[in-house]
Amino acid sequence: MTHPQFEFERIRKIFFKVNRYKVKERRVISALSLDQGNGFEPYEQGDYFGKKNTDYTIKGTFTIPEEWRDYPVAFEGYADPSQSDNSTNPQMKVYLNDHYLQALDTNHREVVLADEWKDAGEIDFTVPIFSGREEKKFPLHFHLIAYDQATYDFYYDLMAIYDSWRGVMAFGGDAERYQQTLVQAVNLLDFRQPYSKSYYQGIEAAKEVLASMYLIDHVPIQKVTAVGHTHIDLAWLWTVQQAIEKGERSFQTVFQLMDEYPDYTFINSQPQQYQFMKDHYPELYAKIKEKIKEGRWEAEGAMWVEADCNLTSGESLVRQVLYGKRFLKEEFDVDSKILWLPDVFGYSAALPQILQKTNTPYFMTTKLNWNQFNQIPYDSFYWQGIDGSKVLTHFITTISEHYNPTPYYSTYNGLLDPYTVKGSFERYQQKAVNDEILLAYGYGDGGGGPTREMLEIQKRLQQPLPDMPTITGDRAGAFFDRLSQKEKLPTWYGELYFEYHRGTLTSIGKNKKYNREIEFLLQNVEKCYAQYAFDRYPQEALERMWKVVLLNQFHDILPGSSIEEVYEQTDREYEAIIKECHDLLSALPLVQQESVFTLYNALGFQRASTITLPVVGQVVDGAGHTLVSQLTHQNQLLVKTSTIPSLASEKVNVIAQPFTAVVLPSVEKQFETADFKVKLNDAFEIISLFDKQAKREMIPTGEKLNQLVAYEDIPMDYDAWDIDVYYQEKSWNVDQIDSIEWVEKGPIRDTLKVVRPFENSTITQYIHFYHGTKRIDFETKVDWQLNQVLLKAQMPIAVNTLEATYDIQFGNVTRNVHKNTTWDWARFESCGQKWVDLSEGNYGVSLLSDAKYGFSTEFQKIGITLIKSAIDPYPNADNGQHAFTYSLFAHEGNWQQGHTMEEALDVNVPLMVFDGDLNENTSFFEVDMPNVLLDTVKKAEDDEAIVLRLYEYMNRQTQVRLTSHKEIERAVLCNMLEEAEEELAIGKNHIDVAFKPFEVQTIKVYFK
Repeated sequence: MTHPQFEFERIRKIFFKVNRYKVKERRVISALSLDQGNGFEPYEQGDYFGKKNTDYTIKGTFTIPEEWRDYPVAFEGYADPSQSDNSTNPQMKVYLNDHYLQALDTNHREVVLADEWKDAGEIDFTVPIFSGREEKKFPLHFHLIAYDQATYDFYYDLMAIYDSWRGVMAFGGDAERYQQTLVQAVNLLDFRQPYSKSYYQGIEAAKEVLASMYLIDHVPIQKVTAVGHTHIDLAWLWTVQQAIEKGERSFQTVFQLMDEYPDYTFINSQPQQYQFMKDHYPELYAKIKEKIKEGRWEAEGAMWVEADCNLTSGESLVRQVLYGKRFLKEEFDVDSKILWLPDVFGYSAALPQILQKTNTPYFMTTKLNWNQFNQIPYDSFYWQGIDGSKVLTHFITTISEHYNPTPYYSTYNGLLDPYTVKGSFERYQQKAVNDEILLAYGYGDGGGGPTREMLEIQKRLQQPLPDMPTITGDRAGAFFDRLSQKEKLPTWYGELYFEYHRGTLTSIGKNKKYNREIEFLLQNVEKCYAQYAFDRYPQEALERMWKVVLLNQFHDILPGSSIEEVYEQTDREYEAIIKECHDLLSALPLVQQESVFTLYNALGFQRASTITLPVVGQVVDGAGHTLVSQLTHQNQLLVKTSTIPSLASEKVNVIAQPFTAVVLPSVEKQFETADFKVKLNDAFEIISLFDKQAKREMIPTGEKLNQLVAYEDIPMDYDAWDIDVYYQEKSWNVDQIDSIEWVEKGPIRDTLKVVRPFENSTITQYIHFYHGTKRIDFETKVDWQLNQVLLKAQMPIAVNTLEATYDIQFGNVTRNVHKNTTWDWARFESCGQKWVDLSEGNYGVSLLSDAKYGFSTEFQKIGITLIKSAIDPYPNADNGQHAFTYSLFAHEGNWQQGHTMEEALDVNVPLMVFDGDLNENTSFFEVDMPNVLLDTVKKAEDDEAIVLRLYEYMNRQTQVRLTSHKEIERAVLCNMLEEAEEELAIGKNHIDVAFKPFEVQTIKVYFK
């Protein structure tokens, strides 16, 4: 016997030779015509043409030769065969005699024709072409091919054993047995006269030898549930419209292969994608429904889209699942059980409760296997959230032989070949308690999903082979059901932080600001109509707008990792929603009165706040009290309101009265406000901030508060996605001063205007010192013209703690500020929703934000990332105008005692100002416990009731009384799908409900 190394190479070459003989004859289709937009003209095969994102059409004719009648025949079409990226290579659709058969792409280059086409005579074909996203020319080639069936079948028989040998050599097993069998088989092959009698005799003899590998005397315990899949980003390096077309082409290919392979099952997530098919391709959508009924197409996913789970609010995550599951149930009678998020950039610790309370018991991802520093020690486990809820979780472990960007990488676009199957099982970490893995195979993003080659291999791996896992299952739901029966699965507590793609917390700041504003705006409209115009509640309009927002929370849109055209579209959509919401608010039953305004508190707790009015004068509230006011630098009236109850309004009158102009002094290096003594350095940076009430310095010695720092930001791989750990190696202080002046001094606030140039950019900050609040707002406007430069504001804080508290959806988490472990080190940039806090025993400081999500915390320091400015895939991302506010808030005690959440919500949800009288000012609902927040008030989806969503956010078990000014007939505790679970005891106008720590409760209320 030859040396094993050379036996492997010999068999590999023979394997390639067999592959060449699969096609018995290939004939060029001539007389083609190409339409490039100016009508059809003759096209010579192989000629280069085209430009990016353009549609073309090829047409021609062919006749299947009579001598091919006994052969399988296929229509073949492809561009450059060396190109493997289906998003840059042309994608095509094949019509024969106007009948749509299948799509073609770089992975699917042929359509096997049914036998009836052999009797069709001359066949007209039309091939619409989408050129792809790169500016390049390409050739096209079209052929008819005749397969040799015996060689075709033998090729896959050989591949199954040969590639299993590769897997066993790489990952363990009896490699010698495979080698001996393969050597024996290939030695029987005779290539001297292809397709001769001796050639076929050799193939038959070799097939018998290979078949002996399946005659093993034991059943392997290693099993694989393999489901066909094509992950399609609904926008990324392409627009949403292009993603819709990718879905249509891919699904048509799925149908064609399903007709050929009866065992082929397919899973597809994202109800939004189904809605697109329903709207744009109703015939295809009807086929999807048929396959779902047959059990061959698995409709799963739970969420409306595969949404980002860091940046979206808690209510948005609920709506993702609410609308997603409702669609799947109404359209397909499917109760989705799996949250399918293979490609999302980290998972909030609030998610397990949302899944538990939407009857979604299973969660699948692969993304955390991309971690840079640490491998999550489990692949099958129970994930426990901040409230104690658990969800059964599985990480797909599919290996990628040729692409491994991080140490623990696995993929959701898996191949289905023996090497991958073997390696994926060996990669699985819970083999001691479970003998089965889930493998989703197929090309994504327009790549057509599974290929014919994958399906041929699946047929063969359904039979046991020595030391190889056996493909035994076909549905992801059934896999999770079996997994749920396993004992001794471990538990992972808290968030699933993704050690990668940290820049997505900041990229495309304008898009994130829109998302934050509209999330609250939609909730405000719901509250106002539920309270003031329930009989005209705009349910259809609100659902439509919510679904646009949910679509734009897709994990490559909201994170800022898509191309420019995507954000041109989202800008238009967001502006349209804002206008429609304001139109709806204007249509509320307001009584117009001159100089009368209604102030509405859309938050679930009472508050006194500030508002701005467009008229100047003396402001009197409903009790006849004159409210404190001052002129702003924009010549509007800033008013300090009286305390307005939860979900209540206050009418104010403005009596015309001129204001005496305030003479503003020059800025001194030391000054006092009602709360602070402030010292500035020569660059007018804050070097001392003394809290007069607490009698303590807030800034550590030698530090500067609100230090603007620019960092070189050149990530290793993914520009818009990543901030890498070395970013602090090169930085520049933004400390030049263009101007500084007092622009306001009054009874409500003092405001400094500071303008700082930086290279060719300008940062303007209005620093508002609100009297009696210990809150400083940094209202910021930036003209940013730099690329690959990261702008942060550093806030040194003189408090002694090793933990920072971060606001997340429906609660909060603590993260270490030290770097003692690699897990701590990896969290150098983390997500906060509305605030981050550092507190010691009796004092703390919070950093609040109305639009920023990326924070870094160190010992005695909070950093907030303001601008990222990547160049790929959007060359001028974040260039232009930015407007946002972040706030420093000092408080006595911890953040709970200091009311950090209330302050953060006040920054994000200002009091609403209506021009006119809403006539009713009593509280719609109020809660008697400060640790429970009434977040959502809306009309029920299916009946004439009000739905309330509340959550406990201080980690306390609590009994709450919820009171309304209206008489209550009935109250029902529901899950987040608004399905009744428990009848609640009620009083005339109150409801008592219990909360566990961090629990979210949904209550449906019926009024008399």
